[in-house]
Amino acid sequence: MTRQNGNRRTVTWSTEAVQAREQAREAERRRLARELHDELGHALFGLKMHIAWLQHRVLALPSAESADIRERLPAMLDLVERSVRTVNEIVTDLRPPALDQLGLIAALEWQAESFARRSGLRCRFLGTGDVDELDAGRATAVFRMFQEMLTNVERHARASRVNVVVRRLNDRLSLRVRDNGRGVHPGKVAAPDSFGLLGMRERALLLGGDLTIRSAPRRGTTVVATIPLANRRFKSRAVKDGNGR
Repeated sequence: MTRQNGNRRTVTWSTEAVQAREQAREAERRRLARELHDELGHALFGLKMHIAWLQHRVLALPSAESADIRERLPAMLDLVERSVRTVNEIVTDLRPPALDQLGLIAALEWQAESFARRSGLRCRFLGTGDVDELDAGRATAVFRMFQEMLTNVERHARASRVNVVVRRLNDRLSLRVRDNGRGVHPGKVAAPDSFGLLGMRERALLLGGDLTIRSAPRRGTTVVATIPLANRRFKSRAVKDGNGR
């Protein structure tokens, strides 16, 4: 019994270590997003303003003297504008504003719309139920899992359509992503590291939930994550240890 309790505590502490690692990663993402926005974003915006001012000043110069400059300035401005868009996309990917400002379901819908624009796939989203009980850390983990699901579809499914359903089932959150792609043999789905599913399985496990995958050749793939809304880690640990340790 002592050995079993020791093994359970080891598993619990290992899980806590992985959770701490994920929290550190999110903190680093937030820091990078903030620095990119505050430093590089503002610098590029200032550069854009200077180029616009220069364009205005060049108009006052004789055409013979400013022809070369006139030709180069639009390309310079376009380069800066594309750089600004790229920085904004990176910042949004590092820490989506919708997650902090609008909540999880709205952030998932925003991500689905962004995915549809980028990939060209049709993406239908349905979100129902109140999941405000989900704390910030768990909401972020679910959001990252959803990103991985969509990335998996884009890279491997060869699909044309994706259906996303997010809903509350009693005290749990259900997230389902279904595509109409090529599918895979059930035996390949069972492999722990197949098609990038390992990261999703790990996140679901860390949240005290589970992940199921149903697929068949030429019949698409359905991935369902079911996650407890509340963090039950401490309660679970007390029951498993038997002595509340």
